[in-house]
Amino acid sequence: NEGYGGTVTIDSIGSGAGFSRFCEAGETDVSNASRPINDQEVANCANIDREPIEFRVGTDALAVVINPENDWATDVTLEELAAIYTAEMWSDVNPDWPEETILRYIPGTDSGTFDYFVEEVFEEDPEPILSAPNTQFSEDDNVLVIGVEGSPYATGFFGYAYYTENEDALGIMDIDGVEPSFETVEGGDYALARPLFIYSDATVMNEKPQVADYVNYFLSSVNEVIEEVGYFPASEEALNEAKNKWLEAVGQ
Repeated sequence: NEGYGGTVTIDSIGSGAGFSRFCEAGETDVSNASRPINDQEVANCANIDREPIEFRVGTDALAVVINPENDWATDVTLEELAAIYTAEMWSDVNPDWPEETILRYIPGTDSGTFDYFVEEVFEEDPEPILSAPNTQFSEDDNVLVIGVEGSPYATGFFGYAYYTENEDALGIMDIDGVEPSFETVEGGDYALARPLFIYSDATVMNEKPQVADYVNYFLSSVNEVIEEVGYFPASEEALNEAKNKWLEAVGQ
């Protein structure tokens, strides 16, 4: 809208799949991510002469959601959360809870959301959650919301922003007595908060001025809108570091 007349393609895929397109195929100029790039992905980028530049742009909190009729699992420990995402019955987690099957609706394995949950709740071992019964995976958060809405014994997780869009239809778990909010995420009190990034490459930004302009616009404007969509601002220090990386990349 502000001057670039070419075609812009935006795909909604997981962080891992995005890094594959950015670092292996070289198809994309900017890669959004809800986790840091890993060593293998950096190596893949090097194979196509790309050096990914990481720009911190905000903070997200994962919302662990439940059906509004669930009045027993509204505040859980991290240990109980791990059990909820592996056990067959709610009563297996706590004998005072219903003797009903736990239905799980969770992001697909290419999702940075899935990676982050596994890292924080299962100490980076995905096997327990991958082998859990009654678990449906989807990259489409709408599918997850519909699943949790459909049964009082269902649960799921996704970014806090998506919870805020659907909070009239969902309940949310507190973790260790802490509800996710701007205050608890900013203060580091909520257990499931994570950084948000965009990535690009200096060569790409110098060969395509519109990409450099986009990244600059993003970094200059993000804090004006980020809270409107349910994310949390990055610290001033992190955002200034990102702006300095941009200046260095474009030779200013």
